[in-house]
Amino acid sequence: MTDLSRIKAALEFLKDNQGFNVGGLFVSRTDNVIHVAGSTNYSFIENLNKRIAIEELENTKAEFNEYVEALPEFKDFMKNKEIYYYLILDYGKGSIPICNEKNGEINWDSQIKD
Repeated sequence: MTDLSRIKAALEFLKDNQGFNVGGLFVSRTDNVIHVAGSTNYSFIENLNKRIAIEELENTKAEFNEYVEALPEFKDFMKNKEIYYYLILDYGKGSIPICNEKNGEINWDSQIKD
């Protein structure tokens, strides 16, 4: 679990509509939408398949939910907010979007094997 001070800092940044890295995630906000991006554990997109990507997206969601649950103020802040989740491949100088989940629906941003 990430240090509570990092979670508190993430909450303050979100309140100010700014992005923040907390744990293995990057969180940001646009109006009433919270954007949560997690990175794949793979270095090459060719090594990914849809099953692995969905599993890693689920891990991103679980990690973010741990942060929300760790702080009552965070849980209050999240009321009436939509959450969009993203899985990316971070290659240092940029990232490649793999997939995202919005309103419970998974969308594929990259062509990866089944």
